[in-house]
Amino acid sequence: MAVNVQQYLNKEYEVECDGQMVRLKPVKAWVLQPKGRKGVVIGLFKCPNGKTLRKAIGKIE
Repeated sequence: MAVNVQQYLNKEYEVECDGQMVRLKPVKAWVLQPKGRKGVVIGLFKCPNGKTLRKAIGKIE
């Protein structure tokens, strides 16, 4: 089952940057699916202060 990660790149998500919730679009997104388990879509976000963080932004059934 192929997942289109492009659809995740166009949405904004709430992420926590230095204790504040900020709405950001991911810089990059990829699928993380360990063997024998359901997968998740991980997004890479760049906070306004320069920090980068990862967050699960979707589930694969």
